[in-house]
Amino acid sequence: MASREFKAVFFDLDGTLVDIHGPLYIAAKSALDELGHKPPLTHERFRDALAADDVWLGVPKDLRPEYVKLAHAYFLAEIDKTERLEVLPHVYETLAELKRRGYATAVITSRPGDSQLLFEKLAMVGLASYLDHVVTQNTGSLRGLDKTDSLKQTALKAAMHPRACMYVGDEPRDVMAAINAGYGASVAVATGAASFGYLRSHPQFKPDYVIRKMSELIDLLDNLKAERVE
Repeated sequence: MASREFKAVFFDLDGTLVDIHGPLYIAAKSALDELGHKPPLTHERFRDALAADDVWLGVPKDLRPEYVKLAHAYFLAEIDKTERLEVLPHVYETLAELKRRGYATAVITSRPGDSQLLFEKLAMVGLASYLDHVVTQNTGSLRGLDKTDSLKQTALKAAMHPRACMYVGDEPRDVMAAINAGYGASVAVATGAASFGYLRSHPQFKPDYVIRKMSELIDLLDNLKAERVE
């Protein structure tokens, strides 16, 4: 049973706080085109694949490692070109309420690069003031997809025991990082590439809780606190 004494709520960025569906489609299409995969990916096929939890978009098993590398590289290039982040629904209200209640907050993302530059992008859309820490990855390689060390270090910076921290993300690898970092709970939100059903039934990395939208997070925290009191 996960600890319910949470003092910090940390977040993934892409797909969790800001929308990724545009950049994700461009990255997937570019990677598939480079691999020579047919037929060419369309917006309609992409939406249908996400709805059906077809994360591989028909890519054969022997090409999947190369597809992952290419898609990740194209995705990072695309989001780097995007000047203004598109904040997902209910994010502002949720972060504001967390800060009002005194939670420590942070963004811990697998985006590489200077965290100050990302902080400035977050400031442009009014999110930076709700965040105590903004953490990017030091590497642009696939190792940067594992945020375990970043989660551990951010808890240390915030002077929090990992069991007092909750991590909210939109992918199984976010859940993996939270588990490996010893966090008290992992929460998956179905606002990114993965569906609610896929997150809830993932065979390897099951989150402690799954929510459909960010507005459900405060209710989840309230319910956990009430259960603790009882």
